[in-house]
Amino acid sequence: MVNRISLATLALAVRLTLALADRVRRLRRQPDAGMETADKILWAAAITIVVGVVGGVFKDKLKAFADSLTLTLGWK
Repeated sequence: MVNRISLATLALAVRLTLALADRVRRLRRQPDAGMETADKILWAAAITIVVGVVGGVFKDKLKAFADSLTLTLGWK
């Protein structure tokens, strides 16, 4: 029984190692595979930071503008 479990564990380890080695081999052939996605994520982060800074600087003016809109439209 122990031998069967050991062989099953060994077989699983071999399969996982081969799968990982295959993935690494593919990534080495295409080193820029994820650069487009990373570029988009970095642009989204930069835009989020800029919007956050602008919102922080003009917080009072934006709040006053939003309050004037709700009063003008009659919401409350």
